[in-house]
Amino acid sequence: MSLSKTLQSPNILSMIVGKSFDEMKDILMVQGSEYYTDNPQEGETIRQNLASFGLPSDLDTVKRVQEHIIRHYVEKILPLAGTPAQLANFIEKRIDFSEAKGLLTNALQKGSVLIAVSHFGGVESIVPTLAYLKFPINPVLKFTTQNFSDKLRGFAKVMEETGLFAPINFIEIGKPGSQNALLMARVLNKKEILFTVFDEETPHSKPVKLFNRSVLGGAGLDRLTRLARGNVSVFNTFMIREGENYRMQLLPVDIKAENPVQQMYNNLQSVLEKHFEQWYFLHEEIPFIN
Repeated sequence: MSLSKTLQSPNILSMIVGKSFDEMKDILMVQGSEYYTDNPQEGETIRQNLASFGLPSDLDTVKRVQEHIIRHYVEKILPLAGTPAQLANFIEKRIDFSEAKGLLTNALQKGSVLIAVSHFGGVESIVPTLAYLKFPINPVLKFTTQNFSDKLRGFAKVMEETGLFAPINFIEIGKPGSQNALLMARVLNKKEILFTVFDEETPHSKPVKLFNRSVLGGAGLDRLTRLARGNVSVFNTFMIREGENYRMQLLPVDIKAENPVQQMYNNLQSVLEKHFEQWYFLHEEIPFIN
């Protein structure tokens, strides 16, 4: 069983019902640590990925990466385990979004915004934060199960009904017959935010450099933005963990430049140089180009 399925098992989820966010986090962190103790082979994958990028790969560093991977799943589970009021309180008290709020407000006055994220830090907290700030947000997501899709959509509706959050309009990829490219292009022709991931391998990915290694990435975002007719501001957005708190950082991308996808990976590397342990992909198979 994977770490994700372990932490989302009925037995563990029953342990966090009715708890505060901090209490839930502590329980899940302990359970995640026990998972890695019982599955030492997963540490070797992390060690090899670190070494491939020329990053420190000693035992203490591997354990630090594992701690941040557990936090990634904690951040995914907590909103669904708590209440919208708890989530709003968490965002207000724990997340520094002041700079990002100003940049996005100015950009949306001119046109649409594409937020391209990587599997880094508290990425699961970005969409709820944007909805809390009452921005029109359209996340492009691929759900692992229909049950999780239904649960997340239901919770987003409850969030909206409280008046604490703006509506969240999901664009769900991977469903037969869906016209995702058209839906995404429509968002980019309105004064709204399109939220999607750039550090994945898809049929439209291209070779880029990261720490002097060639990988496939970009997920076709350069093709997508060419479909937009209006002004589009593009930002790589990172939710950086700083102890128990977070800082939301936006780095601009010139989508009209010769290689905007490489710009995205340059932005990613500039963040990883300070916080590489927060890159979730270090525990998975990275699409290296040999």
